[in-house]
Amino acid sequence: MSTTATIESPQVRLDAGGEAVVPLHIRNNGTIVEGYRLEVVGVPADWTTVEPDVLSLYPGDSTTATIAFRPPRTPGVPAGELSFGVRVVPTEHPNEAIVPEGVVEVLPFLETTAELIPRTSHGGRNGRHQLAVDNRGNVAVSVQFSGVDPGQLLDVDIRPNGLTVNAGNAAFADVRLKPQKLNWRKPPTTHPFSVTVTPHAGQPVTLDGAYLQEPLLPRWLGKALLALVALVALFALLWFAVLKPTIKSAAREAVADPLASASKQAAAAEKKADASAKQAGAANKQAAEANKRASDAVKAVEKVGVPVPVPAPFSTRLAVLAGKGQTNSKPFVVPAGKTFNLTDLVLENPQGDFGKLTLAQGNKILLVLALENFRDLDYHFVSPIVAGPGTNLTLTVQCNSVGKPPDQTPPPTQCDTAVLLGGSTTR
Repeated sequence: MSTTATIESPQVRLDAGGEAVVPLHIRNNGTIVEGYRLEVVGVPADWTTVEPDVLSLYPGDSTTATIAFRPPRTPGVPAGELSFGVRVVPTEHPNEAIVPEGVVEVLPFLETTAELIPRTSHGGRNGRHQLAVDNRGNVAVSVQFSGVDPGQLLDVDIRPNGLTVNAGNAAFADVRLKPQKLNWRKPPTTHPFSVTVTPHAGQPVTLDGAYLQEPLLPRWLGKALLALVALVALFALLWFAVLKPTIKSAAREAVADPLASASKQAAAAEKKADASAKQAGAANKQAAEANKRASDAVKAVEKVGVPVPVPAPFSTRLAVLAGKGQTNSKPFVVPAGKTFNLTDLVLENPQGDFGKLTLAQGNKILLVLALENFRDLDYHFVSPIVAGPGTNLTLTVQCNSVGKPPDQTPPPTQCDTAVLLGGSTTR
Protein backbone atom coordinates (compact mmCIF):
# COMPACT_ATOMS: atom_id res chain seq x y z
CA MET A 1 0.00 0.00 0.00
CA SER A 2 1.26 3.48 -0.79
CA THR A 3 -0.48 4.98 2.28
CA THR A 4 -0.84 4.01 5.94
CA ALA A 5 -3.22 5.61 8.47
CA THR A 6 -3.79 4.80 12.17
CA ILE A 7 -6.07 6.22 14.86
CA GLU A 8 -4.09 6.88 18.01
CA SER A 9 -7.02 6.00 20.37
CA PRO A 10 -9.55 3.74 18.63
CA GLN A 11 -11.67 3.53 21.84
CA VAL A 12 -13.31 6.85 22.83
CA ARG A 13 -15.78 7.55 25.70
CA LEU A 14 -17.51 10.89 26.25
CA ASP A 15 -20.73 12.49 27.52
CA ALA A 16 -23.48 13.71 25.21
CA GLY A 17 -22.88 17.44 24.81
CA GLY A 18 -19.15 16.97 25.42
CA GLU A 19 -16.13 16.88 23.08
CA ALA A 20 -13.23 14.49 22.48
CA VAL A 21 -10.31 14.93 20.05
CA VAL A 22 -8.27 11.95 18.75
CA PRO A 23 -5.13 12.16 16.51
CA LEU A 24 -5.08 10.42 13.11
CA HIS A 25 -1.56 9.62 11.76
CA ILE A 26 -1.11 9.46 7.95
CA ARG A 27 2.09 8.48 6.05
CA ASN A 28 2.88 8.57 2.31
CA ASN A 29 4.87 5.42 1.47
CA GLY A 30 4.75 6.06 -2.26
CA THR A 31 7.25 7.65 -4.67
CA ILE A 32 5.24 10.67 -5.75
CA VAL A 33 3.61 13.61 -4.04
CA GLU A 34 0.13 12.43 -2.98
CA GLY A 35 -2.98 14.40 -2.04
CA TYR A 36 -5.52 12.97 0.39
CA ARG A 37 -9.22 13.49 1.08
CA LEU A 38 -10.42 12.56 4.59
CA GLU A 39 -14.05 11.81 5.56
CA VAL A 40 -15.77 10.22 8.54
CA VAL A 41 -18.12 7.26 7.93
CA GLY A 42 -20.58 5.50 10.23
CA VAL A 43 -23.34 6.68 12.59
CA PRO A 44 -21.16 9.31 14.37
CA ALA A 45 -20.45 11.07 11.04
CA ASP A 46 -23.25 13.61 11.67
CA TRP A 47 -21.45 15.01 14.73
CA THR A 48 -17.80 14.13 13.97
CA THR A 49 -15.30 16.17 11.96
CA VAL A 50 -11.73 15.60 10.79
CA GLU A 51 -9.32 18.50 10.27
CA PRO A 52 -7.86 19.10 7.88
CA ASP A 53 -10.09 17.15 5.56
CA VAL A 54 -7.75 17.71 2.57
CA LEU A 55 -3.92 17.49 2.66
CA SER A 56 -0.89 16.46 0.58
CA LEU A 57 2.38 14.65 1.49
CA TYR A 58 5.77 14.24 -0.18
CA PRO A 59 7.07 10.71 -0.54
CA GLY A 60 8.13 9.34 2.84
CA ASP A 61 6.49 12.20 4.78
CA SER A 62 3.78 11.83 7.45
CA THR A 63 1.37 14.17 9.18
CA THR A 64 -1.32 14.14 11.88
CA ALA A 65 -4.97 15.13 11.49
CA THR A 66 -7.44 15.47 14.37
CA ILE A 67 -10.79 13.72 14.73
CA ALA A 68 -13.23 15.77 16.85
CA PHE A 69 -16.33 14.07 18.38
CA ARG A 70 -19.14 16.43 19.50
CA PRO A 71 -22.35 14.41 20.15
CA PRO A 72 -25.26 16.77 20.92
CA ARG A 73 -27.14 16.40 24.20
CA THR A 74 -30.40 15.25 22.58
CA PRO A 75 -32.48 12.04 22.59
CA GLY A 76 -31.48 11.53 18.96
CA VAL A 77 -27.99 10.38 20.04
CA PRO A 78 -28.53 7.01 21.79
CA ALA A 79 -26.31 5.90 24.63
CA GLY A 80 -23.88 3.06 23.91
CA GLU A 81 -21.03 2.11 21.59
CA LEU A 82 -21.07 3.32 17.98
CA SER A 83 -18.59 2.19 15.31
CA PHE A 84 -16.92 4.74 13.06
CA GLY A 85 -14.19 4.93 10.46
CA VAL A 86 -12.13 7.56 8.64
CA ARG A 87 -11.82 7.00 4.89
CA VAL A 88 -8.41 8.19 3.60
CA VAL A 89 -8.62 8.48 -0.20
CA PRO A 90 -5.36 9.18 -2.18
CA THR A 91 -6.00 11.58 -5.03
CA GLU A 92 -3.62 9.81 -7.43
CA HIS A 93 -4.56 6.28 -6.36
CA PRO A 94 -8.25 6.43 -5.26
CA ASN A 95 -8.54 2.64 -5.54
CA GLU A 96 -6.00 2.34 -2.68
CA ALA A 97 -8.23 4.10 -0.11
CA ILE A 98 -7.91 2.85 3.48
CA VAL A 99 -10.36 3.10 6.39
CA PRO A 100 -8.97 2.90 9.95
CA GLU A 101 -11.83 2.10 12.35
CA GLY A 102 -12.69 2.77 15.98
CA VAL A 103 -15.51 2.82 18.52
CA VAL A 104 -16.97 5.83 20.31
CA GLU A 105 -19.12 5.26 23.42
CA VAL A 106 -21.71 7.91 24.28
CA LEU A 107 -22.52 7.87 27.99
CA PRO A 108 -26.18 7.92 29.08
CA PHE A 109 -27.86 10.99 30.55
CA LEU A 110 -31.30 11.48 32.13
CA GLU A 111 -33.58 14.46 31.64
CA THR A 112 -37.19 13.84 32.61
CA THR A 113 -39.93 16.48 32.76
CA ALA A 114 -43.59 16.19 33.71
CA GLU A 115 -46.71 18.34 33.35
CA LEU A 116 -50.24 18.19 34.83
CA ILE A 117 -52.95 19.03 32.26
CA PRO A 118 -55.00 21.01 33.18
CA ARG A 119 -53.64 22.45 36.42
CA THR A 120 -57.20 22.99 37.73
CA SER A 121 -60.27 20.83 37.10
CA HIS A 122 -63.86 21.33 38.24
CA GLY A 123 -67.00 19.27 38.63
CA GLY A 124 -69.64 18.11 41.06
CA ARG A 125 -68.72 14.42 41.46
CA ASN A 126 -65.15 14.06 40.14
CA GLY A 127 -62.27 15.76 38.38
CA ARG A 128 -59.98 14.52 35.61
CA HIS A 129 -56.41 15.44 34.67
CA GLN A 130 -53.70 14.03 32.41
CA LEU A 131 -50.14 13.51 33.59
CA ALA A 132 -47.64 13.97 30.73
CA VAL A 133 -44.10 12.58 31.16
CA ASP A 134 -41.47 13.69 28.62
CA ASN A 135 -38.15 11.79 28.38
CA ARG A 136 -35.56 14.17 26.96
CA GLY A 137 -32.63 11.88 27.82
CA ASN A 138 -30.92 9.33 25.57
CA VAL A 139 -31.99 6.17 27.46
CA ALA A 140 -35.37 4.75 28.42
CA VAL A 141 -36.60 5.77 31.89
CA SER A 142 -39.09 4.10 34.22
CA VAL A 143 -41.19 6.34 36.47
CA GLN A 144 -43.63 5.75 39.33
CA PHE A 145 -46.57 8.02 40.23
CA SER A 146 -48.10 8.91 43.58
CA GLY A 147 -50.76 11.46 44.55
CA VAL A 148 -51.66 13.12 47.84
CA ASP A 149 -54.32 15.52 49.12
CA PRO A 150 -53.04 17.58 52.06
CA GLY A 151 -56.59 18.08 53.39
CA GLN A 152 -57.44 14.36 53.03
CA LEU A 153 -60.73 15.30 51.34
CA LEU A 154 -59.96 13.74 47.95
CA ASP A 155 -59.24 10.24 46.68
CA VAL A 156 -56.40 10.58 44.12
CA ASP A 157 -56.28 7.66 41.65
CA ILE A 158 -53.53 7.52 38.96
CA ARG A 159 -53.83 4.95 36.16
CA PRO A 160 -51.41 3.41 35.42
CA ASN A 161 -49.30 4.01 38.52
CA GLY A 162 -46.06 3.69 36.54
CA LEU A 163 -44.70 3.97 32.98
CA THR A 164 -41.58 3.23 30.93
CA VAL A 165 -40.83 6.05 28.49
CA ASN A 166 -38.38 5.59 25.62
CA ALA A 167 -35.79 8.24 24.79
CA GLY A 168 -37.29 11.20 22.97
CA ASN A 169 -40.88 10.09 23.64
CA ALA A 170 -43.73 11.21 25.88
CA ALA A 171 -46.28 9.07 27.74
CA PHE A 172 -49.52 9.89 29.54
CA ALA A 173 -51.41 8.70 32.61
CA ASP A 174 -54.93 9.56 33.83
CA VAL A 175 -55.39 11.30 37.17
CA ARG A 176 -58.89 10.92 38.63
CA LEU A 177 -60.09 12.86 41.66
CA LYS A 178 -63.15 11.93 43.73
CA PRO A 179 -64.33 14.02 46.71
CA GLN A 180 -65.06 12.01 49.85
CA LYS A 181 -68.17 14.12 50.53
CA LEU A 182 -70.64 15.52 48.00
CA ASN A 183 -71.44 19.24 47.93
CA TRP A 184 -75.17 19.70 47.40
CA ARG A 185 -75.76 23.43 47.81
CA LYS A 186 -72.68 25.01 49.43
CA PRO A 187 -70.48 27.47 47.50
CA PRO A 188 -67.75 25.91 45.30
CA THR A 189 -64.75 24.60 47.28
CA THR A 190 -61.13 24.38 46.06
CA HIS A 191 -59.16 21.25 47.04
CA PRO A 192 -55.37 21.43 46.40
CA PHE A 193 -53.47 18.21 45.66
CA SER A 194 -50.06 17.16 44.34
CA VAL A 195 -48.70 14.40 42.10
CA THR A 196 -45.11 13.12 42.39
CA VAL A 197 -43.24 11.59 39.44
CA THR A 198 -40.29 9.47 40.63
CA PRO A 199 -37.77 8.22 38.00
CA HIS A 200 -35.80 5.01 38.69
CA ALA A 201 -32.67 7.18 38.70
CA GLY A 202 -32.90 10.90 39.24
CA GLN A 203 -34.72 13.46 41.29
CA PRO A 204 -38.51 13.21 41.83
CA VAL A 205 -40.72 15.88 40.23
CA THR A 206 -43.70 17.20 42.21
CA LEU A 207 -46.62 18.85 40.40
CA ASP A 208 -49.29 20.89 42.17
CA GLY A 209 -52.90 20.94 41.02
CA ALA A 210 -56.37 21.91 42.23
CA TYR A 211 -59.91 20.54 42.03
CA LEU A 212 -62.84 22.96 42.24
CA GLN A 213 -65.78 21.05 43.71
CA GLU A 214 -69.02 22.60 42.50
CA PRO A 215 -72.46 22.16 44.13
CA LEU A 216 -74.67 19.47 42.59
CA LEU A 217 -77.80 21.62 42.95
CA PRO A 218 -77.62 25.13 41.49
CA ARG A 219 -78.30 27.98 43.90
CA TRP A 220 -81.23 29.28 41.86
CA LEU A 221 -83.11 25.96 42.17
CA GLY A 222 -84.79 26.90 45.48
CA LYS A 223 -86.10 30.19 44.13
CA ALA A 224 -87.36 28.45 41.00
CA LEU A 225 -89.27 25.86 43.09
CA LEU A 226 -90.89 28.62 45.20
CA ALA A 227 -91.94 30.46 42.05
CA LEU A 228 -93.40 27.24 40.60
CA VAL A 229 -95.40 26.52 43.79
CA ALA A 230 -96.77 30.08 43.80
CA LEU A 231 -97.77 29.75 40.14
CA VAL A 232 -99.58 26.45 40.78
CA ALA A 233 -101.44 27.96 43.78
CA LEU A 234 -102.52 30.97 41.71
CA PHE A 235 -103.81 28.72 38.92
CA ALA A 236 -105.78 26.59 41.44
CA LEU A 237 -107.35 29.73 42.93
CA LEU A 238 -108.39 30.97 39.49
CA TRP A 239 -109.85 27.55 38.62
CA PHE A 240 -112.06 27.11 41.65
CA ALA A 241 -113.04 30.78 42.02
CA VAL A 242 -113.59 31.86 38.42
CA LEU A 243 -113.04 29.33 35.63
CA LYS A 244 -114.86 26.24 36.96
CA PRO A 245 -118.22 28.02 37.79
CA THR A 246 -118.13 29.87 34.46
CA ILE A 247 -117.49 26.66 32.48
CA LYS A 248 -120.31 24.77 34.28
CA SER A 249 -122.83 27.54 33.58
CA ALA A 250 -121.85 27.82 29.92
CA ALA A 251 -122.05 24.04 29.55
CA ARG A 252 -125.60 23.88 30.95
CA GLU A 253 -126.76 26.62 28.58
CA ALA A 254 -125.01 25.01 25.63
CA VAL A 255 -126.66 21.59 26.07
CA ALA A 256 -130.20 22.65 27.06
CA ASP A 257 -131.56 23.17 23.54
CA PRO A 258 -129.71 20.23 21.98
CA LEU A 259 -131.07 17.91 24.71
CA ALA A 260 -134.69 18.90 23.96
CA SER A 261 -134.15 18.45 20.24
CA ALA A 262 -132.40 15.10 20.84
CA SER A 263 -135.41 13.82 22.84
CA LYS A 264 -137.77 14.54 19.94
CA GLN A 265 -135.40 12.94 17.44
CA ALA A 266 -135.08 9.84 19.67
CA ALA A 267 -138.89 9.35 19.69
CA ALA A 268 -139.05 9.67 15.91
CA ALA A 269 -136.09 7.32 15.51
CA GLU A 270 -137.82 4.71 17.67
CA LYS A 271 -140.78 4.65 15.30
CA LYS A 272 -138.51 4.38 12.27
CA ALA A 273 -136.57 1.56 13.95
CA ASP A 274 -139.68 -0.60 14.14
CA ALA A 275 -140.28 -0.16 10.41
CA SER A 276 -136.60 -0.75 9.62
CA ALA A 277 -136.56 -4.01 11.58
CA LYS A 278 -139.03 -5.51 9.17
CA GLN A 279 -136.99 -4.29 6.17
CA ALA A 280 -133.79 -5.67 7.76
CA GLY A 281 -135.28 -9.19 7.87
CA ALA A 282 -135.93 -9.09 4.15
CA ALA A 283 -132.48 -7.65 3.48
CA ASN A 284 -130.79 -10.41 5.50
CA LYS A 285 -132.56 -13.02 3.46
CA GLN A 286 -131.35 -11.38 0.19
CA ALA A 287 -127.80 -11.11 1.55
CA ALA A 288 -127.73 -14.82 2.39
CA GLU A 289 -128.77 -15.68 -1.15
CA ALA A 290 -126.06 -13.33 -2.57
CA ASN A 291 -123.36 -14.93 -0.37
CA LYS A 292 -124.38 -18.37 -1.60
CA ARG A 293 -124.10 -17.25 -5.25
CA ALA A 294 -120.64 -15.68 -4.58
CA SER A 295 -119.42 -18.87 -2.89
CA ASP A 296 -120.58 -20.93 -5.87
CA ALA A 297 -118.71 -18.56 -8.21
CA VAL A 298 -115.45 -18.88 -6.21
CA LYS A 299 -115.64 -22.64 -6.30
CA ALA A 300 -116.17 -22.51 -10.06
CA VAL A 301 -113.05 -20.34 -10.49
CA GLU A 302 -111.00 -22.72 -8.37
CA LYS A 303 -112.08 -25.66 -10.50
CA VAL A 304 -111.14 -23.88 -13.72
CA GLY A 305 -107.69 -22.90 -12.27
CA VAL A 306 -107.49 -19.21 -13.24
CA PRO A 307 -103.96 -17.98 -12.20
CA VAL A 308 -103.70 -15.01 -9.83
CA PRO A 309 -100.66 -12.77 -10.33
CA VAL A 310 -98.35 -12.89 -7.27
CA PRO A 311 -95.62 -10.18 -7.00
CA ALA A 312 -92.08 -11.51 -6.37
CA PRO A 313 -89.43 -9.31 -4.69
CA PHE A 314 -86.67 -8.31 -7.12
CA SER A 315 -83.57 -6.08 -7.08
CA THR A 316 -80.59 -5.49 -9.34
CA ARG A 317 -77.51 -3.24 -9.17
CA LEU A 318 -76.17 -1.19 -12.10
CA ALA A 319 -72.54 -0.02 -11.73
CA VAL A 320 -70.73 2.32 -14.17
CA LEU A 321 -67.00 3.13 -14.42
CA ALA A 322 -66.01 6.17 -16.52
CA GLY A 323 -62.72 8.01 -16.92
CA LYS A 324 -62.45 11.78 -16.64
CA GLY A 325 -64.24 13.42 -19.58
CA GLN A 326 -66.00 10.18 -20.57
CA THR A 327 -69.67 9.11 -20.50
CA ASN A 328 -70.60 5.43 -19.98
CA SER A 329 -73.93 3.62 -19.55
CA LYS A 330 -75.25 0.40 -18.01
CA PRO A 331 -78.69 -0.96 -19.11
CA PHE A 332 -81.11 -3.37 -17.47
CA VAL A 333 -83.72 -5.07 -19.66
CA VAL A 334 -86.92 -6.33 -18.03
CA PRO A 335 -87.16 -10.06 -18.81
CA ALA A 336 -89.77 -11.25 -21.28
CA GLY A 337 -93.10 -12.20 -19.75
CA LYS A 338 -92.48 -10.09 -16.64
CA THR A 339 -93.43 -6.62 -15.44
CA PHE A 340 -91.01 -4.77 -13.11
CA ASN A 341 -92.62 -2.53 -10.44
CA LEU A 342 -89.86 -0.09 -9.32
CA THR A 343 -90.42 1.17 -5.75
CA ASP A 344 -86.89 1.82 -4.39
CA LEU A 345 -83.75 3.57 -5.68
CA VAL A 346 -80.40 3.63 -3.81
CA LEU A 347 -77.71 5.83 -5.46
CA GLU A 348 -74.00 5.39 -4.63
CA ASN A 349 -71.08 7.82 -5.19
CA PRO A 350 -68.48 6.51 -2.67
CA GLN A 351 -65.51 8.46 -4.11
CA GLY A 352 -67.19 11.87 -4.17
CA ASP A 353 -66.86 12.15 -7.98
CA PHE A 354 -68.01 15.20 -9.96
CA GLY A 355 -70.29 14.85 -12.96
CA LYS A 356 -73.88 13.95 -13.89
CA LEU A 357 -76.05 10.84 -13.33
CA THR A 358 -79.07 10.07 -15.53
CA LEU A 359 -81.60 7.25 -15.03
CA ALA A 360 -83.94 6.64 -17.97
CA GLN A 361 -86.82 4.28 -18.83
CA GLY A 362 -86.54 3.81 -22.54
CA ASN A 363 -86.50 7.35 -23.95
CA LYS A 364 -88.11 8.78 -20.81
CA ILE A 365 -85.74 10.37 -18.27
CA LEU A 366 -86.69 9.41 -14.71
CA LEU A 367 -83.91 11.14 -12.74
CA VAL A 368 -80.99 13.55 -13.32
CA LEU A 369 -78.56 14.36 -10.49
CA ALA A 370 -75.17 16.06 -10.12
CA LEU A 371 -72.68 13.57 -8.63
CA GLU A 372 -71.13 16.19 -6.35
CA ASN A 373 -74.48 16.63 -4.56
CA PHE A 374 -74.44 13.18 -2.87
CA ARG A 375 -72.37 10.26 -1.65
CA ASP A 376 -75.33 7.94 -1.04
CA LEU A 377 -78.99 8.76 -1.63
CA ASP A 378 -82.21 6.73 -1.64
CA TYR A 379 -85.74 7.24 -2.99
CA HIS A 380 -88.87 5.25 -2.10
CA PHE A 381 -92.10 5.47 -4.13
CA VAL A 382 -95.62 4.80 -2.83
CA SER A 383 -96.87 4.36 -6.40
CA PRO A 384 -94.38 2.13 -8.29
CA ILE A 385 -92.81 3.00 -11.64
CA VAL A 386 -94.05 0.20 -13.94
CA ALA A 387 -91.73 -1.18 -16.65
CA GLY A 388 -93.17 -3.78 -18.99
CA PRO A 389 -91.40 -6.75 -20.60
CA GLY A 390 -88.39 -5.76 -22.71
CA THR A 391 -88.24 -2.22 -21.28
CA ASN A 392 -84.73 -0.72 -20.89
CA LEU A 393 -83.79 0.96 -17.59
CA THR A 394 -80.44 2.68 -18.30
CA LEU A 395 -77.94 4.30 -15.89
CA THR A 396 -75.72 6.89 -17.66
CA VAL A 397 -72.75 8.59 -15.92
CA GLN A 398 -70.88 11.63 -17.25
CA CYS A 399 -67.52 11.90 -15.39
CA ASN A 400 -66.20 15.47 -15.12
CA SER A 401 -63.71 14.93 -12.27
CA VAL A 402 -62.64 11.82 -10.34
CA GLY A 403 -62.97 12.06 -6.56
CA LYS A 404 -59.94 11.70 -4.27
CA PRO A 405 -60.81 9.74 -1.09
CA PRO A 406 -58.19 10.64 1.57
CA ASP A 407 -57.63 7.01 2.70
CA GLN A 408 -57.28 5.33 -0.74
CA THR A 409 -53.81 4.61 -2.13
CA PRO A 410 -53.25 4.80 -5.05
CA PRO A 411 -56.00 7.32 -5.83
CA PRO A 412 -58.78 6.21 -8.24
CA THR A 413 -58.55 7.07 -11.92
CA GLN A 414 -62.23 6.54 -12.87
CA CYS A 415 -65.59 7.74 -11.61
CA ASP A 416 -67.35 4.86 -9.79
CA THR A 417 -71.14 5.25 -9.57
CA ALA A 418 -73.92 2.71 -9.02
CA VAL A 419 -77.68 2.47 -8.52
CA LEU A 420 -79.66 -0.29 -6.81
CA LEU A 421 -83.12 -0.87 -8.35
CA GLY A 422 -85.60 -2.52 -5.96
CA GLY A 423 -89.23 -3.58 -6.22
CA SER A 424 -91.15 -6.62 -7.46
CA THR A 425 -91.93 -8.49 -10.65
CA THR A 426 -95.21 -9.97 -11.83
CA ARG A 427 -96.05 -12.21 -14.77
